Parts: sequence; structure tokens; C-alpha cells
Amino acid sequence: MPYEIIQIPRDDESIRTWVEQCKAIRLYALKTAPEAFGSTYAREIAFTDEDWYNRLANPVATTCIAVQSNQIVCSLVGIGPLPCTPEESSPTKNPWELSKDPGATAQLHFRINGMFTLPEARGQGIAKALIERFFEHGKEEANKVGKNFVCSIVVDADNTPAKNLYEKCGFVSLIQETYPESSRVAILMKYPATSEKTNV
Repeated sequence: MPYEIIQIPRDDESIRTWVEQCKAIRLYALKTAPEAFGSTYAREIAFTDEDWYNRLANPVATTCIAVQSNQIVCSLVGIGPLPCTPEESSPTKNPWELSKDPGATAQLHFRINGMFTLPEARGQGIAKALIERFFEHGKEEANKVGKNFVCSIVVDADNTPAKNLYEKCGFVSLIQETYPESSRVAILMKYPATSEKTNV
């Protein structure tokens, strides 16, 4: 079934067009795959309409969606640029807590955070297409400031399907850590594998 990839603009009309569907897929993701996220369904079900609106309006967040039959079937939120390189990052620390200043690094580092695909839309290449669209955005932003684009993503070590997807998109594993007070192991992955200049 055909699908469309959309990077949601931060203008009021676009946000209001998509906010309810973004809220719905996020809550569904938290309810059905709680182990894959740093937040919880209980926390986010209590969000106000303004909270959901502000998520899409956040200047350091980029939201990309895949739409099939007028429904969001896959979503991705990217954060950045971050004030550190992937090598200086931690897979168990919250990227939202980092400063919004990209700093003086030669790289423009973005983190893919909060990606989810509805079960019925898996296996169609949609998630890969969404990641590649986010790469295009990151490369465009990096080229504007004359920096190299790099991207990171965190995946649970036992989430083999997700790890395989990210490897197909060009990510390589960098760091592995265990979350505090948990047996959950997180892997920080980086794209591209080298620090060579990347262009659109």
C-alpha cells in the first residue's frame, strides 16, 4: 500500500492538522511497547492539549511521519543539534536534558528519539524511508552551517529487529550501557560510520 513521508512544519495550521494523530500514535506506542521508551503512558496520558501542541512546535524537535490512507502509521522525532558528538554521548542519558547550543564541534549531531511503527505497517520499508527523510533534513541543516552531519539513535540490546533496521540504514554500534537500577542494556548507534563529509 502506498504511503507518504511528511516532515511536519512548525506552523500553527500544520501542527493543528496533525497533533491529534501524533498524540494517538505516541500513546499507542507507550501502551503497547513501554520497554522501548524513556517515558510512560501514565505520564503522557495526563498531558494537556497545549503540551501536545508544544511538542510539535518545539524548535529543537523535528517530527517526521509516514501516512497511509490518511492515518499516521510511523512516526519519528529527531532532537538537535546537540552540543556533543555521538562519541561523547551516553545511551542511558536523556538527550532532552542537553543544552540546545550546538557548540563548537565540526559536526552537527542529531538524535533520533521516539520512533514507532504500527504493527500492521511493518515490513514495508516505511521506517527506513522515514529515517532516510530525517537524514536529508539533517544534511540540509549541516550544509547550511558548513558542518558534517552525524546522527545517533539508542536501541535496546535485545531489540534485534530494530537494531537490524538501523544497521540497514547505515548505523554502527558505538557504546553499550546498562540503565541505572535496571537490567536493561542500551546501545548507542551512530550514522555515518565515519566522520567524512556527507552531502544531500
